[in-house]
Amino acid sequence: MDERDSQFLRRQAELCIALSRATFDLTLAGRLRNMAEEFRNKASEWEDEGEAYFPHIHNGNGSQTGPARG
Repeated sequence: MDERDSQFLRRQAELCIALSRATFDLTLAGRLRNMAEEFRNKASEWEDEGEAYFPHIHNGNGSQTGPARG
């Protein structure tokens, strides 16, 4: 997935959190927080998929860089 896609989902999550703080309806606030968590989870999932497709980057001098694996 494109990094911009996961950033979009993270922005949506932040908007949900902001709206949940602005409402007096506790049921609605809870639903908005749940939506925010779903957006964050999907963003993380998409970022993880991106790492699976692009596990390392060649930096031009023959060496490779990439996420540390434990």
